[in-house]
Formats: sequence, C-alpha cells, structure tokens
Amino acid sequence: MEKFRYINNYIVGRKTAKMSLNRPIGGDNGPSINGADFAREMDFLAEAGVEEVVIEINSPGGNIKEGFSIFAAIKDAPFRTVTKVIGIAASMAGIISQAGDYRIIKDYGLFHAHGPQVPKGKEVEADLLNKMLESLKTMIRSKTSLSDEQVNALLGKETVLTAQEAFNMGLFDEIEETKGMKPELLVSNNVEALYEMANNFITKNDEMKNLNDFLQLENATEEQIIAKVTEIKAEAAKVEELNNELTAKTTEIESLTNELNTVKEANKALKLQAATDVVENAIKAGKIKEDSRESWINQAVNDLDVTRSLLSSFAGETKAVRINNALKVEGKKDEKESRKDWDFQKWGQEDPKGLEQLKADAPEEFEALLNAYIAE
Repeated sequence: MEKFRYINNYIVGRKTAKMSLNRPIGGDNGPSINGADFAREMDFLAEAGVEEVVIEINSPGGNIKEGFSIFAAIKDAPFRTVTKVIGIAASMAGIISQAGDYRIIKDYGLFHAHGPQVPKGKEVEADLLNKMLESLKTMIRSKTSLSDEQVNALLGKETVLTAQEAFNMGLFDEIEETKGMKPELLVSNNVEALYEMANNFITKNDEMKNLNDFLQLENATEEQIIAKVTEIKAEAAKVEELNNELTAKTTEIESLTNELNTVKEANKALKLQAATDVVENAIKAGKIKEDSRESWINQAVNDLDVTRSLLSSFAGETKAVRINNALKVEGKKDEKESRKDWDFQKWGQEDPKGLEQLKADAPEEFEALLNAYIAE
C-alpha cells in the first residue's frame, strides 16, 4: 500500500503505529472516512507485525454503515488497540471510541452520543431503526458496565459529556491531562461547532509543539512561550550590542595599528637618514672607502651610536706597515701575538690607531674584520 489515508505514524519494522479519524464518517460532502479503506489499512498493519495501534479521534460522526466497518476493524484487530479522543467524538465517532482495548480521552475532550437518526428527505422503517439502536447499545455495553436503563438514557437523546463525566460513567479508562494550552469546549455548543473548535485547536497545538521543540520547552503555556521569546530577544539585543562594541574596538585597533606603522616607517626613515649622514661624513673625511658605503650604512642602521663612535676614532690618511708581519707594536713580542685574535670591535676599543694603520696598509684584512663584525 503506497499511500495511507489514516495511518500517519508508522515506520517499517516498528511494533507501534498511529492512525487518525479526523473527518466526518462516510457521506458525500467533501473528504470523509471510508470504513472499508480504514479496515484495509488495519489489515496492512496486522500483516506488518505491529503489536499496538493508537487511533486518535476528532470527528463529528456520520454514516452508521461506515461506522460499523470501522468499529469492527478496531474491535477484531489482532493487535492491541487504543482509542484516544483528542477533540470531540460525536455521534458515530463516539460509538467508535468504545471499540478500543484501552480508551483515553483528553481532559478537554467531549463525548457525544444519540440513537440512529434519519437524514432529512429520507424514510427508514421503524423496525430497522430499532435494530440499529440495539446494535449501538451492544457496542456501548461491550466495554462498560452500564445498565440497560443507563444506555437507553444515553442514546435516547442528544447526550454530550465532558471528559470527567464520560470517565465517571465508565466510557473511558483514562483521562489524559493536557499541559499548556487547552481549548474551551462547552457542552452547550452544537456538534459542528465543537468539532470545528477542536480541529482548530489540534492544528494550532501541532504548531505549538513545533514551537516548543524549537524553543527547547516542554508543554509550555502561551505565557511561557512569550517569556522565552522575550528572553531570546533580550539575548539577541545583547549579542548585537557586543558585536557593535567589538566592531568599534576592531576599528580603533586598526586605526592605532595604522598609526603605529606610520610611526615605524617614519622612525625607519629617520634612522636611515642619520646612518647615511654619518657614513657620508666618514667618506668625505677619508675614513672609509666609497665602495664600503652600503656595509657601513647597514651597520649604522643597526647601531648608530657604536658606528658613530667607531668611525670617529678613525683618522684620515696614514701610513703604516701590514698588521700581521710589519705592524709596529710598542712593547714585548708576546703583546703582538696577543692581538692576532682581535675582532673589529676589539681593535676599535683597544687600539683605534692600530685599526687605522690596518685600514691603510692592509685594506683587505680591514674589510674582512669589518664584514665579520657587521655580520654578527
């Protein structure tokens, strides 16, 4: 069976299912419940191995013949049946509610019953009406301990009972309490109005259940839902405020970062200019060669004060002998030997004049010492 009309909650392999009787029973005016189709869907569930079926009822009743088929399908099912009135079980739907092995009515639900009625414009023999009435009485008595007098009184007029009244009479085994909102179904209303009210509530209640799930609430009242939405709106406003503050702080940080970068670039330019000035002056004074300009500028950028002090210790043009073999050092032979491991900085600190001699007489060794010092 590809498409169900009454089964609305069944997964292959599961042992439970749910069906709905939420339209008029039989009749030619719009969508209605067909007894034979309902019975076929019950047979499908039996063949599928289902062990329990809940039949939810919200119907204004209708055709007795179709109702007999539905009642029999529920009564004779090979699995456990639970009939649950979730709105109004009126007329034939009220009789059908008595077919379940276990009968439940919502605390706002209504039970309605009466004897067989003849549609306007049609004639039915009194004997047939009496037989139908006896059949309805048998259906009522099948699950209750009502006396004949009570059953006669129930079906002898238009009887509308609240959930509590119907439970007290033994027509239901349980009243299911409704949490949250519930409709006001007054027994003074006519059956069609009651059915419409219940149907509208059930539709709205399904929507409210989805809203409850979304808000992570359970059976919340309308006031609780409004409070939750208000809380969420307040939290959303706070998040928006924090986002605005974060955006402002981010903008401020970006502005400060740009200012810092500008200062860094200006400082870098100033250091480069100062280093260039020191080196240019040293070249003009003949203290260093033109082709060593870049090396000295890089050194001055890294440490301007040391480079300036070092260059200031250099004299101009001097004559001397090679440092390794001919550099004249006053003092003992071991003093000359001790200077062979001096680096550029050591020469500048201990013997600036000797460094000037080295520059003049051994420029290659001077450049090697200088480059090694710069690379450190």
